[in-house]
Amino acid sequence: MIHKVSLIAAPVGLSPGGYVKKAYANRNAPQTPTAELEVNNGAAGWRVRLQWACSEPVESIASDVDRFVDACAILAPGAPDSPWMSMGAPGKPVEGALWRADRDALFAVRAEGLGTVERNEPPAGWSANAEWNAGQWQVEFQLQNWIALEAREQISIAIWQGALGDRAGLKSVSSGWLWVGS
Repeated sequence: MIHKVSLIAAPVGLSPGGYVKKAYANRNAPQTPTAELEVNNGAAGWRVRLQWACSEPVESIASDVDRFVDACAILAPGAPDSPWMSMGAPGKPVEGALWRADRDALFAVRAEGLGTVERNEPPAGWSANAEWNAGQWQVEFQLQNWIALEAREQISIAIWQGALGDRAGLKSVSSGWLWVGS
């Protein structure tokens, strides 16, 4: 089943350090207000498809240091009460998959609070296929043996639109954990 998910701007007040809080204090609206989400769990593992409007895709930043690449991520709680907005907390991790338009492979991500994100190579059986067409990004994740998602059946999503200045903590996010169980 396809769900339309309303997104919010990640609160800049939560960003570590002082620059983002001051420079982007008025950034209260999401650059991506909605996304379509489809989640299926089958014999091959989890299939998660995200789709969102993007009028100007950014797939490479190699020649322009003033641009930022498009990306999306899905997270699952590593503990029953892991907070999603703060990227987990000590002893209450979040983990997930990060797709970037400038990479062929996913990153596996894990965090226990703001500023603690670790990026690693994805586990075997994790991949993503992405396509930009007619003003829309569509990213389909294939995720086998994702224990945190199996255990809690919840995800949160984040979307970055590079042409609109999204990067790091400047992103559009789901407003909480989304139940994806059967």
